[in-house]
Amino acid sequence: MNKVKSIHFKGYKSFSEDNYNEFNEIKNVNVIIGKNNSGKSSVIDILEYIIDFEKFKINRKSSQIIEIGFNITEQEISKVFPEGTWGGGIPGNNHYEFGKQFIGKYIRSKLFYRGNNFPEYVYSENQNGIFKIDFKKYWDDLAGRYTSFFNEYKFRRLNSERNITPEQKNPQQHELLFNGEGATRLICQFITSSSYDEKLIEEILLSELNKIMAPDSIFTAIQIQEIDGVHWEIFLKEKDSKRFPLSQSGSGLKTIILVLLNLLVIPETKEYKGKRIVFAFEELENNLHPALQRRLFKYIYDYAVEKDVSIFLTTHSHVAINVFANKDKAQIVHVVKENNISTMKTISNHTDKIKILDDLDIRASDLFQSNGIIWVEGPSDRIYIKKWLEVFCDCKYEEGYHYQFLYYGGKLLAHYTTEDEKADVNGTINILTTNHNSAIIMDSDKKTETASIGETKKRVKQEFENNKLFYWITKGKEIENYISFSNIEKVFGKTGLQQCGQYELFPEYVNDIYGSFSCRKVDFAKKMKDFITSANVLDLKENIEELYKQIASWNKD
Repeated sequence: MNKVKSIHFKGYKSFSEDNYNEFNEIKNVNVIIGKNNSGKSSVIDILEYIIDFEKFKINRKSSQIIEIGFNITEQEISKVFPEGTWGGGIPGNNHYEFGKQFIGKYIRSKLFYRGNNFPEYVYSENQNGIFKIDFKKYWDDLAGRYTSFFNEYKFRRLNSERNITPEQKNPQQHELLFNGEGATRLICQFITSSSYDEKLIEEILLSELNKIMAPDSIFTAIQIQEIDGVHWEIFLKEKDSKRFPLSQSGSGLKTIILVLLNLLVIPETKEYKGKRIVFAFEELENNLHPALQRRLFKYIYDYAVEKDVSIFLTTHSHVAINVFANKDKAQIVHVVKENNISTMKTISNHTDKIKILDDLDIRASDLFQSNGIIWVEGPSDRIYIKKWLEVFCDCKYEEGYHYQFLYYGGKLLAHYTTEDEKADVNGTINILTTNHNSAIIMDSDKKTETASIGETKKRVKQEFENNKLFYWITKGKEIENYISFSNIEKVFGKTGLQQCGQYELFPEYVNDIYGSFSCRKVDFAKKMKDFITSANVLDLKENIEELYKQIASWNKD
């Protein structure tokens, strides 16, 4: 929907007649999230009516209003206000000179039905500002341009209730319905008819299926076979196993195949060939393991961005929040129903995300929130570790989503454990209840080579080892001993510095160029951040790379 800027509606089913509900922009992936019976499917209805006018004609209600907003292009202006024409109440002699001032402006149009005529778009009376009502006939003409615009679009929907079953072969009937009916006939048509290329099913669809299913399952063949002289059945052959009928498989696998049929096969059918397709998939998470959900959602996002299409997803899965919340070309819309009235709001900040979790009755204990936690002593350590992950590992993982930092603040470490039997002893807390994926970085605080590590750090080290968790006790006295002298020279314009010694007190080392360091550790770290390079000091590089591997293991699909 590349020309459509926004969508507005009210007065449909449980949505109020008094206030508009809106998509203020349309992105490649638009996630509609909310409880069951909150109104998510009604939003999909509205999208369908915008593209399929016949559906709007049949289902419209007197109180229902649907509007779209778009940015006016020169192409539309030149048709409504062509050069060489004048009159009609427009000031000046040249209509185009008047009209070109509106190029790039935003205008809203209303889907309108005149009785027996076909639905069309007219200028919205709710539009304010520069579009004066004196020229309404021109604005109606401009809006009407978007009636024919939707002729190039088709709408595809996959209902939450769906299935794939054996079906009779019928060359005249291979439409894939929104509940999955027709899937077997469609595959049969592509494999057996000379009108289509069977490779689309046997190679391309199979390959894309394996992208989503691996490593849980790897399929080597997809086939169609007549089973009783009347019906046809889809069979899948799994690696190192016998083939099996799809109708006897779980609904999760069927869902993934139905999504792939919509995305890959439907665009190659005669009815949809050359059309722009808007997809709407409802509650894909049903009977899908969270790992499969993540892979399927990621596949859909990559497809939508690559093909530059619009896909709408309804869901009440927290996995969808995690996958799409930080994607530039995705948005999350929260649908809430209170006192039998539905409203929708685009999620724009962390507080809104938390409200979604509350609405879905999802608790932190259900999510473990971020995928893993890196425990560090304080905020300056976070700045250095995050930067070193970037320069040594070209880190693709995002703080707050793939991992998070938490601070244990020096002596507080004595009150933390990773073992249940030690928890609540002298006020000790098991940090793994915060997140079972944990890593910890501790300053050695050694002032000489022969100095020993503190008893608390020895205990924590042993506990992390026992739980096969990443830990790092610095080879230098503290984290700042890993900062390269060349980086410090760049920041403060100094020359002739030596590398801070392994056991040297860093505050004394930088005292001449940054006095009172101990009180300004975070400010110092912020100054250093943009100048830190991949200069390797002591055991820095090897431990950062191991930490990165740990983060990667937390974020496996």
